[in-house]
Amino acid sequence: MSLTITNLSKTYPNGTRALRGVNLTIPTGMFGLLGPNGAGKSSLMRTIATLRDADTGSIQLDNTDVPRDKEAVRRVLGYLPQEFGVYPKVSAEELLDHFATLKGIASARERQEMVAALLHQTNLYDVRKKHVGGYSGGMKQRFGIAQALLGNPRLIIVDEPTAGLDPAERNRFHNLLSEIGENIIVILSTHIVSDVSDLCRQMAIINQGEVLLTGDPLRVMQALCGRVWKKLTEKAELPALQASERVKRARHQLAPVRGQNGGARAGRLCAGRRV
Repeated sequence: MSLTITNLSKTYPNGTRALRGVNLTIPTGMFGLLGPNGAGKSSLMRTIATLRDADTGSIQLDNTDVPRDKEAVRRVLGYLPQEFGVYPKVSAEELLDHFATLKGIASARERQEMVAALLHQTNLYDVRKKHVGGYSGGMKQRFGIAQALLGNPRLIIVDEPTAGLDPAERNRFHNLLSEIGENIIVILSTHIVSDVSDLCRQMAIINQGEVLLTGDPLRVMQALCGRVWKKLTEKAELPALQASERVKRARHQLAPVRGQNGGARAGRLCAGRRV
């Protein structure tokens, strides 16, 4: 199975060009869409999810024309948007059963078995009777994945799923995504580099609505070896560095680390490590 996006463009009425001729081929497995906030990731995700129409271009899921046959796509789609609402005074078990009914699963017994299996898979079974409004942020995200998995989808889209999660919940979410991403297409949209490098076999970098690069995340990181540097310096020296180099981020440190000779220590980033 594959998802093919060809020359996809979208301009909003206010003149913002959200997508500019996007071309991607996304195979089975975890695929990372990496970019800063406002890069066009959510616009692309919503277009794939049939929630927004593009101005030009096409999207093909195997033999299904996504823009023209939206109902067929929705039957095999699981979608976790960046922000989603819940009925706060309804239990997770009841709410998943309600969503399963909306998704066309008519058999009460089938819904019951599916909901129980998903609650176990997302580690929410023990709190299935608890109102969703009382869940932590990580639990709500896991509930979001559970609803996205209803009906055994062939394509799952998750938009910024780990934003705001603590490290423990983020690890649980990573493990869950790795498990479900073995035999179907899972598109992970994020601005967190480690989410993509830890989970995805393939990735694309997008900025200002354009795809800048595609490839294997580890190979992309290795290609940056010797081109990205980390340096500890005095605050007074920072303006000169910013004038001569492309400084991506500067952070104030109260107690700078000094080398044995008393000088500031600098290191090179190679495949995510300082050497």
